[in-house]
Amino acid sequence: MTPSRPAYLIDKLIKNNISKEELKELLANIGDTEMSEEYAEVLEKYFNQLLAENITKKFINDELPE
Repeated sequence: MTPSRPAYLIDKLIKNNISKEELKELLANIGDTEMSEEYAEVLEKYFNQLLAENITKKFINDELPE
């Protein structure tokens, strides 16, 4: 499945691989009320993934013997 344009742009931003034109597009679209919800959903999914990864890492690290 091809990612949505917001998902594509945010992924490029996170990987520090976004072009100047793509960054302009991302910033313009975030301010667009019609697009804001889609960007919010993509960002929420990303941050929830980060939280889950950190919780897993913490659990694993807390279980390791010293």
